[in-house]
Amino acid sequence: MNLIPTQDIAGHCLHAFTQLIPASRAAFYCVDRHLQAHDFSLHGMSSEMHRDYLDNYRQFDPLQPSNCVCDEQAVVPLSLAMTRQPVRDSQRYRSFLQRYGVVDVVEVFARRDGQPQAAISLLRTAEQGAFTPQQLSQLGALQTLLQLAVAHLPAQADALDGLTPKERQIALLLREGVSNKHLARELNVGLPTIKTHLINLFRKVGVSSRTELVSALFL
Repeated sequence: MNLIPTQDIAGHCLHAFTQLIPASRAAFYCVDRHLQAHDFSLHGMSSEMHRDYLDNYRQFDPLQPSNCVCDEQAVVPLSLAMTRQPVRDSQRYRSFLQRYGVVDVVEVFARRDGQPQAAISLLRTAEQGAFTPQQLSQLGALQTLLQLAVAHLPAQADALDGLTPKERQIALLLREGVSNKHLARELNVGLPTIKTHLINLFRKVGVSSRTELVSALFL
């Protein structure tokens, strides 16, 4: 099987999905073995919005892969996903969407060996309105194309097996470029503790900076 660069697959999938099912913003991303989204390709979404999501709201997103891994549905609407998490978390995520004028979101997953391998997130504004049942059905048909496309993605090697669970968590967050403040909030520790973790992680991997760490583990 010929492997196709991820960016090429992302571009073609985003174009096809947004042409057939109108969406003001969309994102294609891959999912690693730890159910973390990475390698985002954005369509119509500002870098500011995406950074705000990563730094402040991703942990409240009911559609992130770790929340949908046990779901047999390939197309997961926001309304359904929100019923599976605490109301307070859903309210926080809804406040993020409202800040950017988004009224509805749907996630379309492609799996390999039963695990999410990649997904497309489609976001709609008030002008477009919520996704209709007919459009959700159409997305179910389009998912087959996404599944075929993802079959041509390079298999992901796991470079994190030598790390502890906490070190893996930090490394995955660093790959997204999050700040030390976000790391502290995500791990529920103080900034001095984060700096200690980073020093230990750099020493373990044999690097001296965030950029070198990400390159050593993921590139």
